[in-house]
This record gives sequence, structure tokens and C-alpha cells, in this order.
Amino acid sequence: MLKPGESHTITPSQENGDEWVYEFALRSLWNPNAPIRGLVAFFVFLLPTLWRLTVFLRQNDIELVSLEYPLAWMAYLFLVRLWTPIKVTVGLHGNDVLSFHENYRYEQWLVEQMIRRADWVLAHSSSLLSHAERLVKKHSDNWSYLPYGVECSRLRDQAAAAGSCGLPTQSARYVLTVAKLYPRKGIDILLQSISKLGTRAQDLCFAIAGNGPEEQMLKQRARDLRIEQRVVFLGEIENKDIPALLKDCEFFVLPSRSEPFGIVFLEAMTFGKVIVATNVGGIPEFVVDGFNGLLVPSEDSDALAEKIELCIENQDLRERLGRNGLSVVETQYDYGALILRYDRLYETILRNKVSCTKPR
Repeated sequence: MLKPGESHTITPSQENGDEWVYEFALRSLWNPNAPIRGLVAFFVFLLPTLWRLTVFLRQNDIELVSLEYPLAWMAYLFLVRLWTPIKVTVGLHGNDVLSFHENYRYEQWLVEQMIRRADWVLAHSSSLLSHAERLVKKHSDNWSYLPYGVECSRLRDQAAAAGSCGLPTQSARYVLTVAKLYPRKGIDILLQSISKLGTRAQDLCFAIAGNGPEEQMLKQRARDLRIEQRVVFLGEIENKDIPALLKDCEFFVLPSRSEPFGIVFLEAMTFGKVIVATNVGGIPEFVVDGFNGLLVPSEDSDALAEKIELCIENQDLRERLGRNGLSVVETQYDYGALILRYDRLYETILRNKVSCTKPR
């Protein structure tokens, strides 16, 4: 979104050899800090902005535009589509749908129209797709889902190159959680479960990587439960260092209250780690209870403690479920396989064949 002092020019910057990134700041219809001035500026610059976008698309022979995390100001592309032969897809990721109600009403209306009028709507889990269908009260054959993926080889290279991530030297064995510390991640439920385990988990450390608005509250909760010696809050960890934590942990646990997909589970599976999670959102679409993970109801600290104890005591179970998870991520969720599925989908869209079997 264009802010005061930013340029209307489309600015290219080369990245990764032959790849280019173009930056183009767009004005929003509403500026809460200067509503009248912002509204006037929007209409004054509307035609020049549409013209620049049109020229850019034509000069670069762009046939398909993918709008990821749809926001109201992306509606410019739908206006340009009126006179430019482009296909526009909308990609839904999670918070863009789950936090939809927090936007201004005009933004909600614009995003809803974008989703309705897109040549294709692509969500990253079946549950998220269903949520979006309920949101805009529409279902169409040109709606489908493709999951997120991971680059297994890159994650393993990062794990080999990473250094220490702040775990105490005495924490030879640990259970790992990676999450932003928001209520929906259910870390408070995890702390209750750790407390209920008592001495059954005395030889393990529980490492929680991530920061967020609940960090201080959760640390105090750990003290109140008298488990602060067994729980280590690592704070924010750089993405490149997380694979090393995953590689060396005993297993991975995250009791989310809601989760559109959960790519961190795939990252843990890349290292053959069993998953302990909740059966909410998109998680059961790739974590199968008893096959590559253990699932419990949301908000159930007793059930979570039981599954954690099961993983602690049963190494054979951890290894078997971990192997199954590794096979799943390598055969179905590695980038190499997913890129081919995206290629086929985009070819279908460009051929105007909007009715096809939904990707599984």
C-alpha cells in the first residue's frame, strides 16, 4: 500500500540470478489518518495507476496474476482485467480468511468480490477452502486446494549448518514446540499437560521456540505450575536455525486451538519426528492419528499429557510413526512434487478449462 513519500514507479530489483522482483506501491481507498485527503488522492491517481499496471503487464507478457493473501488494494488487478487478457487467481493462506472480520467493511466487500470473481481460488487446505466458501457463500468448480510444501534438502542443509539455539547444555533430550505465542496456538494447554506429567517427564526438557504477545503470561504460568525448570522459552529463533532444533528433538508437539494448515508439522516430519497435535483445521489432512502422529481434541490437557507420555515411553512408536511421516512428506509435500501440480493447475487455468478434478 502506498504511503506518504513513496513512489508510483514500478521498481525492479534482481534476486537469485535470473529472478526479478518488482515493487509497485498502490494507494488504498481509505486512509484513517487523513480520510478526505486519502480519498481525493486515490481518485486523482487511479487512472495513472491503472495505466502503469496495464503497461507493465503487457510489456512483460504476463498472462496470469496470483494474488496471495488477498487485500482490498489488490482490486486494481480486477479493474485492469476488464481490458487486459489476464487470468487472476486468489490464494488463501489462513489469517487472510480467519481474520477477515477484523477488516473495514469496505475492505471485506472488496475482498469478497475478488474471491467471487477470480478465475481460480486456491486454498492450502480443505478446511480453509470450506471456511472461505462459507464466508462468501459461494462454491464453484474453479475452487480447489493445494497444500503447502517444504524443500526437504534445504531444511537438512540448514540443520547441518546451524549452531546453538539457546538450549541449556544439560538438555540432552527435549520435546520441541515452534509457534508464535498467540492464544490460538494453545501453549497454555501444553503447560498444563507438562504439569500433569509430573515425574514421568523429569528427564526431558520442553523447548518452546517463538515469541508473541502471550510470552510473559506463559512464563508466569510455568512458574505458577512449578515447571519453569523443565520448560525453556527460547524466544524468537531465525528460520534458518529452526531445522537444527527439529533434527535433534525427541518429538514435536503443538496443541493448536485453530490451524489452517501448519507447515511446521511438515518441517518436523522432514526429520522423521512424530507429531503430537490437535485434530483441528487442516492438521488431520496430513497428520493421521496412529500412522504418522497422535491427535487429541483441542483444549484437552489430559489427553495431550497421555499422548506425550506415550511418546516418551515408547521409542518404537516414535520411530515407526516418524518413518511414516518422513515418507509422507517426501512423496507428497516436497517442493519437487508440488511444483508439478502447480504447473498443471496454471496450465488448466490458462486454457480456460475451469472445471477439473480438485487436487487431492
